[in-house]
Amino acid sequence: MLVALYENQFVDMTGETSKEQWYSKMRTGLLLCPVCKNKVIPKCGSKKIWHFAHQSQSACTGLHEAETNYHLMGKKSLFHWLMKKEENLYLEHYLRDIAQRPDIYLGKKNHAIEYQCATLNVDMFTSRIYGYQSIEVESDWIFGMKRIKKKRENLYSLQMTDLTAAKKDKSGKLYLNYFCPLQQQFLLLRNILPISQRKVIAEGYTFPAKKLELSMMFDALNSKCYKHQNLLWNNQKKTWRMTAYKNVSPSIMYVKKVMYFNHRSITLFSPLAGMLSYNYYFIETSPYIWQSYLLFIIDKLSSTFTLQQLENECKKLISKRIFQERKLPYLKGSYQCAIKGYLNYLESENIIEQINGIHYKKKRSVPYPKTLEEAFEQDKIFSKKAVIFDFV
Repeated sequence: MLVALYENQFVDMTGETSKEQWYSKMRTGLLLCPVCKNKVIPKCGSKKIWHFAHQSQSACTGLHEAETNYHLMGKKSLFHWLMKKEENLYLEHYLRDIAQRPDIYLGKKNHAIEYQCATLNVDMFTSRIYGYQSIEVESDWIFGMKRIKKKRENLYSLQMTDLTAAKKDKSGKLYLNYFCPLQQQFLLLRNILPISQRKVIAEGYTFPAKKLELSMMFDALNSKCYKHQNLLWNNQKKTWRMTAYKNVSPSIMYVKKVMYFNHRSITLFSPLAGMLSYNYYFIETSPYIWQSYLLFIIDKLSSTFTLQQLENECKKLISKRIFQERKLPYLKGSYQCAIKGYLNYLESENIIEQINGIHYKKKRSVPYPKTLEEAFEQDKIFSKKAVIFDFV
């Protein structure tokens, strides 16, 4: 940590205090943790960012995980960057009501900013977000640049939990922010389209810290052409078709078996599956899998069916952990929204028709390719005809 108490006053490692001065303060025994009030010692070595550490190994409720040098450096850099733009700024401010200690707290705006570098499970992630929401504190997450890898143009691989912190900008598109303290550079990820647990199609914008305004962190940027997204998505559908037969994940094995016993191949799934329908990302399982399963269920139901019937089928598989729901605490929605969005897409293709708020009617049969070559061609046709990116 970078903040301590000394003679009941907050002191931090972001200023010009020398090593000798810190050690002099330590010898008084008055350097304390602001949360648990136990003694802390200054760590002023030559290899790691200067920081405070607890003298004893006793647990402190204000600490969530061990801090690496990269994290300490990033937190310090972000604090200095924000000092030039905001007033009433606090480093490691402890919110006693929820026992949470955001890396940076904007007091005037009641806004917590977390710089996340370590691996954090989804439950812990959502718990901290809900903690801020419970006391009406706005929160945002900036991730360490080490957590993201650019695979190719507009295709990125993230840590599995990063999307948990995704928000929507004013245009309704998902966004995330990353920062590298070594290069003093931000990467703003915009128009994010998840295609698996880790991979996303997105537009990446890099800015030196000195040229980036705070408002740009949480807003839409000038969008580029969607042509690259259409191409990348079709390439992804091709990859799904080429690799589905050897994938052994629970969801694929389940749907593969269902299709096999109904004389269909997982490789030749309908071109209507694996589409970017509205709110599709609330289901973490690959869209070609859960959408293929919904098409199968629709085929098996009578000429009219209800939204509830499809929701019940998905709920059953989610409870068995065959399908995975994606937790997005900043967004309003659930797997039901993903199902409804997909039905809207099927309506646009005249496969089904909504009769009322609950009931749907089948209008025509679901198309299935007979060969891989035919599948690839149909994928291109349906992508262009549906203008799928208007649904996201």
